[in-house]
Amino acid sequence: MTCPTLTHDIELQNLWRTTVVKHGLSHPFLLHEILALAALHLATDNPEEQDLLVTRATELQNDALDRFHEVAVTDESNCIAVMLFSCLLGVHLLADRSPTQGLGSSAYLDHIFRCIGLLRGVMKLGIRDWTSFFQASDIAPLIQDRKPQVPLYDIPNECRDLTELVKESDLGPSSVTAYNTAIDRLFWLLAVSGAPNVAHNTSQWAIGWPVQLPDEYNVLLKQRQPEALIILSYYGVVLHFYRESWTIGDTGARLVRAVNSQVGSFWERWLAWPLQVTQSS
Repeated sequence: MTCPTLTHDIELQNLWRTTVVKHGLSHPFLLHEILALAALHLATDNPEEQDLLVTRATELQNDALDRFHEVAVTDESNCIAVMLFSCLLGVHLLADRSPTQGLGSSAYLDHIFRCIGLLRGVMKLGIRDWTSFFQASDIAPLIQDRKPQVPLYDIPNECRDLTELVKESDLGPSSVTAYNTAIDRLFWLLAVSGAPNVAHNTSQWAIGWPVQLPDEYNVLLKQRQPEALIILSYYGVVLHFYRESWTIGDTGARLVRAVNSQVGSFWERWLAWPLQVTQSS
């Protein structure tokens, strides 16, 4: 039931349905996250039991994280499970909107920062030095380097103009490099998603950006540097193109609004397009 919401690719759906579960049976932290995401998905389709299912999903996720933190070393025996866990955790963090109910813009951004940090921390542990191993394993189709169907920079002009943000700001070399890398990876996500010409009802590419960010960008983001927040708002636009997915919903629009409330009027021209896109559809 949940597998088709992760990807349209039938091969990958079958892989999630069989191979991933097989790894889960050998690694309890992965199995509990599989069950946690399934419970959260069930909650969206069963309003009368929603509260109960969301609570159960949270319990299972907490148990999964506790068990994951018991993993002392990542090696050939568990690196695949860690990779799969990081993917499912990223989807779960996006999909679970219960922790953000009633939060103001500043607190909501703090939540987003925590989610990105948690996801990146788990992903780093899972993929460090294991790429070749994954490519020769039974999860190889999941980690193939997918190329956009269109030229990489065939993206909306408004987004392409984001490169001017860095050029016009008074920044040090490390910040320039971090922002340009974040923007380049955002362009990749836009292109591989086919945005804005394609609307998605799966979460296939949605977590592809946070896990590729340089560490320096995340430092700047936590400092709430305006440039970092504005780039984040453009990621919100990408998420908005995934709003038909139960895992995304209004997350993109809410992220854009939160950033808009945190930066001053000096930066308003950079937020004009994100606000227009998320408010008009």
